[in-house]
Amino acid sequence: MTKYYKKFFLLSFFVIVTGCSSLGALKFWEDEEEDEIRPAELLSFNETFQTEILWSKNTGSELSYGRLLPDVYEEKVYFISSEGELNVFNLNGIKLFEKQTNDIVSGALTVNFSTILYGTLDGEIVALDSDSGNQIWRSQTSSEILVPPVTNGTVAVVQSADGKLSAFNLRDGSKLWVHQTQVPTLTLRGTSIPFIEQGFLFTGFSNGRIAMIYPESGAVRLEIPISINEGASELERIQDVDSKPLVLQNYLIGASYQGNIVSIDLLEGKVSWKQEISTIKDLTTDNIRIIAANADDEILAFGLSTGAILWQQEGLKYRQISSPIHFEGKVIVGDLEGYVHILDSQDGEFIGRKKISRQPIREVFLKGKEIFILDNSGKIFKVSPQPK
Repeated sequence: MTKYYKKFFLLSFFVIVTGCSSLGALKFWEDEEEDEIRPAELLSFNETFQTEILWSKNTGSELSYGRLLPDVYEEKVYFISSEGELNVFNLNGIKLFEKQTNDIVSGALTVNFSTILYGTLDGEIVALDSDSGNQIWRSQTSSEILVPPVTNGTVAVVQSADGKLSAFNLRDGSKLWVHQTQVPTLTLRGTSIPFIEQGFLFTGFSNGRIAMIYPESGAVRLEIPISINEGASELERIQDVDSKPLVLQNYLIGASYQGNIVSIDLLEGKVSWKQEISTIKDLTTDNIRIIAANADDEILAFGLSTGAILWQQEGLKYRQISSPIHFEGKVIVGDLEGYVHILDSQDGEFIGRKKISRQPIREVFLKGKEIFILDNSGKIFKVSPQPK
């Protein structure tokens, strides 16, 4: 892979992701009357929680061609950088081993059933042994992979940038099926992270639809549009479902860019409620509320059963926040200045804040009760919110 090829994709990813709050980065004109968009100023509040840093580790370079997340499996923390360096730590931050795969990694990683899975910029899905890091198999998909694969122990499924879902035998990597969707002319550079819940595979697509699929066969159980293509221009008709949906109490909740957040009753196969929103960030929940961050970096909570907006926090507007996570009654996000913010999930009020990095926070990741922060330099922090 040439250096030009790498730089092209990095630039494309940077423009789309950093400009997603308004797509203002795609404007080639200036409007003197248009107000300059500035990140919200952080105001003081009564802090009742603090973010304790348990440990931090450098894991690779600043390059990021897609969605890179750590994972926790059998009390080990796994992470692979875009340059293919696999690092494995125990939960106390002691490095167990590292391995150079020589891959340009763009969708990573998932660890389960003794197998590490990740996707590459060349469109390969790769399986490694979770104990040694040795390769088990690698198989070719149709396009670059920008999000982690998923597995149920029998099949490994990955979504590629061209809108295809591809399933492989987890044991030997043989291809089992492919699900094709029609990709619009203009889309954001990103895809929704597929996940398996209640025996079904769920994911969103760039055509504004969410699907419920049988993972072993690829047969579609349900596919519903959550956004309608009504814009006057191609730019206005971008409606990607890039955020990771949720399944909760027989409801599938998904959201799209320049579209809606929608709750689908899985028993009846129809929409139970919807609200306007524009987002590419993953949804989270406290089992009572659905919590989402919109394209302007406002955080909103919707009632699970009704979709009513229960609260809206504008204090992080335009601060390029990460996808939020929920942990024990708290909503946790990171921002462009390296701050980690803690909100009360009941009312959205700030209850904690800590600057942990000089770099923007790229991801906040929760696995069980383990919380990890990834900044733009590739540094991983293990953190814990604690009462002050």
